[in-house]
Amino acid sequence: MSSARISSLEMGRLLAILAVIIIHAGPLRGDAYSQNINILSDVINQLSRFAVPFFFLLTGYFSQPKLTQAPSKTFSHYAKPLVAIWLAWSAIYLLIPFRFDVAMTEGYLAARIGYWNFLLDSPLNTLFEGGMVHLWYIPGLLCALGIIALLIRFKQQSLMVPLALGLYMWGLGAGSYQPIMEGEAPIFTRNGPFFSLLMVVAGFELRRRNITFSTKVSVAMFLGGLSLCLAEGALLSQYDIWMATHDFLLGTPIMAIGIFSLLLNHPTWGNSPVTFALSQRVLGVYVAHFVVMIVLFNVLGAFAIEGPVKDMLLAPLTVLLSFGLVFLLEKLPFTRFLVQMNNSKPHQIPRTKAA
Repeated sequence: MSSARISSLEMGRLLAILAVIIIHAGPLRGDAYSQNINILSDVINQLSRFAVPFFFLLTGYFSQPKLTQAPSKTFSHYAKPLVAIWLAWSAIYLLIPFRFDVAMTEGYLAARIGYWNFLLDSPLNTLFEGGMVHLWYIPGLLCALGIIALLIRFKQQSLMVPLALGLYMWGLGAGSYQPIMEGEAPIFTRNGPFFSLLMVVAGFELRRRNITFSTKVSVAMFLGGLSLCLAEGALLSQYDIWMATHDFLLGTPIMAIGIFSLLLNHPTWGNSPVTFALSQRVLGVYVAHFVVMIVLFNVLGAFAIEGPVKDMLLAPLTVLLSFGLVFLLEKLPFTRFLVQMNNSKPHQIPRTKAA
């Protein structure tokens, strides 16, 4: 095969970042809508939960050859730029006030001290999360890559899958299923390796073992995983757990692997220069989009824009302005590191042995 970039996976990255923004925007939610519309909002939320697992799958899939050959070097390749990005954006989010009106009327410290105290109340969890909730993705990814690299380094690769499954079940038992299983964990179980390791290992093993699923099976996995997530959400709602709070459930890996396999089966989907140009900015949009969203929440609130109008504006504007912000930060040499890994390479179609 050629070594051209896989346009379908690049398109998948764009779909995933759109899904992340939809999760954070929370459309069709609140008193402005009927109960049925709020239920639809929860369904959209769970449908969008393929996004971060998809990012983990991508990393596992494309890092597998290098992790197998040079685990320590490959981990360092990812860790150095990602830690810099995580630290810088954590500092940015620690400094930005969430409520501009409070900052202007009561002072900057009044607008920030509550959030700082919240983070200080659980310092270990904050270490695995960062200065803003969505930044958990980076420590989670590095935890997974670090564990895989260590297992390969010490020739314990056979432990990868059972360890990943064990941590996943622990995470569910101390997370979404805590009211039933009464599990405990030192940190919030969305963070760290509890969920990330399974998804990175899944991508790693799909590549290493050359595992493929037909298009029909891939679609069935995606729809079946989504249906399972919705059924789990309905079950757990009996314990007064809101469906939209579930980051990962039993069906989440099935749903994510299904859409990942579907896109692998159709590598030319989304084959457009625009897809390639935008997809390379996804990491930057991921870390930066909450800055845009905070500003929009304040502007929309100042003009008392709520309900359907807010929902029509928030997510689309966040997408457009976030990409614009990333393009701007890329132009300046001293801010470029905030939105891109300079040593990263585009996703490529693996070469066959004959190639």
